[in-house]
Amino acid sequence: MTAVSPRPLIGRWLAVGALVLAVAAIAFGIGTAYAADPRLAEADAALQKAAALLEASQSGVDSPKTQKEFDRAVGNALADVASARAEILAAQNAVDNP
Repeated sequence: MTAVSPRPLIGRWLAVGALVLAVAAIAFGIGTAYAADPRLAEADAALQKAAALLEASQSGVDSPKTQKEFDRAVGNALADVASARAEILAAQNAVDNP
């Protein structure tokens, strides 16, 4: 079994930590949603769960190249989830603050 250097994981954890802080700030700003359509709140909750699952995911490989590709893909997915949550917030605000 090949030992994996913890060095490549540091960058990933820093990126994930920054994203978690950004999502937490957005979630704090959202507060309680009073959207006309409760499915918006359900969609946001599903995206929050997706982000948590992505953050907990592991590649399970020893190759630094594969790990880097995995980290980049997970980072892109987390960014997409954060973007989708921001769009949901915009839709909720449009309904709540006409």
